Amino acid sequence: TSFVEDTEYQYATYTGDALLNIKHDFSENFSLKAILGGTIYSMNNRWSNVRADNLSIPGFYDISNGTGSLDGQVIETKRRMFGFFGDITLGYKNYLFLNLTGRNDWVSTLSKDNNSYFYPAVGLSFVATDAFEALKNNDILSNLKLTVSNSTVYNDLDPYQINERYMQASGFPFGDVNGFYLSGSTVDANITKEKVNSTEFGANIGFLKGRIWLDASYFLIKTSDLITRTTPSITSGATEFITNIGQSSGKGLELTLGGTIIKTSDFGWDLSLNYFSEETVIDEINETQKEIALYTTGQYGVYAVVGEAFPQIKANVYARDPKGRIIVDPVSGHPKTKVGIYNLGKTTPDYILGLTTSINFKGISVATTWDYRTGHVYYEQGSDQMEFTGRSLESVSANRQDFVIPNSVIEVSPGVFVENTNIQVQGGRQSYWTDVYNDVKSNYVKDATALKIRELSVGYDLPKKWMSKTPISKVTVSFIARNLMTWLPKENRFADPEFNNSYTNANTVGVGGYFQSPPTRSFGFNLNLEF
Repeated sequence: TSFVEDTEYQYATYTGDALLNIKHDFSENFSLKAILGGTIYSMNNRWSNVRADNLSIPGFYDISNGTGSLDGQVIETKRRMFGFFGDITLGYKNYLFLNLTGRNDWVSTLSKDNNSYFYPAVGLSFVATDAFEALKNNDILSNLKLTVSNSTVYNDLDPYQINERYMQASGFPFGDVNGFYLSGSTVDANITKEKVNSTEFGANIGFLKGRIWLDASYFLIKTSDLITRTTPSITSGATEFITNIGQSSGKGLELTLGGTIIKTSDFGWDLSLNYFSEETVIDEINETQKEIALYTTGQYGVYAVVGEAFPQIKANVYARDPKGRIIVDPVSGHPKTKVGIYNLGKTTPDYILGLTTSINFKGISVATTWDYRTGHVYYEQGSDQMEFTGRSLESVSANRQDFVIPNSVIEVSPGVFVENTNIQVQGGRQSYWTDVYNDVKSNYVKDATALKIRELSVGYDLPKKWMSKTPISKVTVSFIARNLMTWLPKENRFADPEFNNSYTNANTVGVGGYFQSPPTRSFGFNLNLEF
């Protein structure tokens, strides 16, 4: 049976702004700048699909060529927001500035008694090199700016998510009779907006007339009523539950040191090093729960756990003796597992190191960007699937024969363990790997450390004399390569840790290697003309 589908997608956004600008200098020392305004925002989406089955003329793909009734559906959504805001900046002697902002929004995606929220922000900046005479025109310390700020923002939902929705079922209950089913998404009746409060301390420092510079920031983030898609009990009939999960606290540090290392008339070398570290800890979920599943299969999953960094990978694990050796069954030689699933680490890195450098010599430029991240783990779905089909490296490690599990022990009496030297696993040819080893999901929680060359570019500026008789003033030809190289730990040779699984919800950071196209390496050329 052949068919043809006609799909149309329409997207429209309407915005309107009204602004009032105010500027006033009270004296030589004090100044005021203010902006008052309002915003109207409307977003309309329409998706339609029409399908015709059993084409009368083979190869003629047109809706009119189908037989019987057409099948189709239309999905329309609308989102509206109204807002009023103010932005006031007070300045003193052009080196001390106080900024105050506030905004109130009304949104259509929340209930009427919960659809208005006000979010303020305050920031203070101090330019020390303009404030003190001793620092002005300084060849060593050319710039010193200190900042501190605090802001509160809110997040809400997409349209029509505060109520459970019915979907039209094709061919149910029978024939052309319309049937409807309850969507797999269910929502907390008391769901509210998500609140994010952040405080940041910053410093911008320049040395040697800007030749070397340092940017530093330390930030604190507190999120309450986090909107999260969780995995409910299967007995509920739902596949996801949208709710608020209490409060989380985060902190982070970012440092960037850069400058021009060498600069002559023909040669220049710029270098920038970046360090970034951030961690979010779950403070509370609700009055009764200490953890919540964001995604789980029962044997492994991604969880929010009170008192732990967010998010956490949990999986079932081997039973081990006090020395860390695997306990095996004295008859089958198969490893024993502990009851339940256990934390195996967080899925966000302890820190990220970045390097950006560029070299210029007589019109030739070479630039590259690298980064290194470590201190986290992820679940490698691809290896799991390769094990199940018998195509993994582990499954051939014993030449598809029965073998003694290395570093294993037998419990001869309660709490007494002896080294296993002769009891081999049964089914080493296949069944051990597909039915036993593959059933212990901690085998597939891997080190997510990665070193990457993010980009490499090589460019050349054509000699200007070649364009002397043309309206063109500059021509640059460049070769660009992205995602050029990736180095991974020895235990992780199957997938890129950043290859996240789009099959699960957006909070499932750390599950990847399956269900979507893998990362790609790209090469390109660029031609830039200036007139």
